Amino acid sequence: MSNAIGGPVNRAYDAQLVSIYKNSITSLFVGPMPNGAAREWLTEFLRPVDSFDPAKHTLMTTQAGNLNPVNFTMLQRLTTVIAQAAAGNGSTKTDLFKDVTVGGRTFPGIMTIRQFMALTPQQQLAVIDVGWDRVCKKKAYNQLSREMFEPTKPEIAPTNDPVPSGVVPDGVGMKVGYFNEGRIPDAFTGLGVGFRVDGSGSNIDDTITRVTNHGMTTQLKNRYLMFNIKGWEVAGTTVDRDTNAPRIWSTKDDLFNESSVCISRNFYGATAFPLREMTDDALIWAVDVAGMIGFDTEAYQKLIGRHWRPGEKAYKFVNPSRVIGYARFTKLGAPGAGGWSFRIAPGTTWTLVGNWAGAGNASAGSREGKVIAYINAQLAAWAGADRTITGAFDFA
Repeated sequence: MSNAIGGPVNRAYDAQLVSIYKNSITSLFVGPMPNGAAREWLTEFLRPVDSFDPAKHTLMTTQAGNLNPVNFTMLQRLTTVIAQAAAGNGSTKTDLFKDVTVGGRTFPGIMTIRQFMALTPQQQLAVIDVGWDRVCKKKAYNQLSREMFEPTKPEIAPTNDPVPSGVVPDGVGMKVGYFNEGRIPDAFTGLGVGFRVDGSGSNIDDTITRVTNHGMTTQLKNRYLMFNIKGWEVAGTTVDRDTNAPRIWSTKDDLFNESSVCISRNFYGATAFPLREMTDDALIWAVDVAGMIGFDTEAYQKLIGRHWRPGEKAYKFVNPSRVIGYARFTKLGAPGAGGWSFRIAPGTTWTLVGNWAGAGNASAGSREGKVIAYINAQLAAWAGADRTITGAFDFA
């Protein structure tokens, strides 16, 4: 094989840059089939950081003429952003790197492997940044929590309506939660309480230390989650460098969850994260959102006609003083019909932290007392049994 650029074999360098991405491997299963055939092809999907076409991977990591090998981490950044277009989050694979301008030069048409390899590492990163900006657009944190959308009707309609805050199970379905002084219809906008899952598996103890000492940051900054669990390489890209704004997927018109600190109005909604299909121990946190400024994901979703029924809000950062407390629970995966499952052990209680550590003794009439009563009632209502959230109470 000749390494001379332009030789017969090296026409592969003129393939589209996105052709480096291959999101599945296929293995052969031999066995009896209902139609009498003896073979069946089974497909296994790869994580974005592993989604390389083997031949293209070799091509891009090999010195050839004046083309230098591409750093492996750069390739993982590349396949991570291509995976977003492949999943339909925004743009298309064809348009992802079309008519790209980098370093003052425009590359007409669809960028090729050859063109990418001829760039400096910093220019290659700039190309990847173009891809990210095409699959997800920046919005703004510009609304107080108390001004965000929250449904106040007491019914939980079996429709596409947003689910009121404070919902609890009643053995056969869901009802709106009650506690000593009656239902709080504005538990999020009025009382100022939301819920979030942050920390899972072997990372739980480190997460408790991180959150209680440093607060909650966007999950793009959580290397363990992004790389080890999700299999995304985002370090150094524009979505990692600039987390001052929430991002919306260009096609789905939904929040790029990892770009913000996502808070659910409803306790049960938070348990869907960080992944519905996860089976592991995790932490759910109660968060004080009163007076915070964020992005009302739920209101945006309602405008485009598809929303997350538990109600999602997004913030740039949650200060440690805003963290009320945490409780442990177990994620049980996602049923095939949609939704997710979880278990909270009987008798589980909140561990209050920081400014809230002594709030358990607050008077019933104070805000602190109402907050503690509310989160205690929520935890107690959901504890003690395996809970399955059906797809009907997920997206609408």
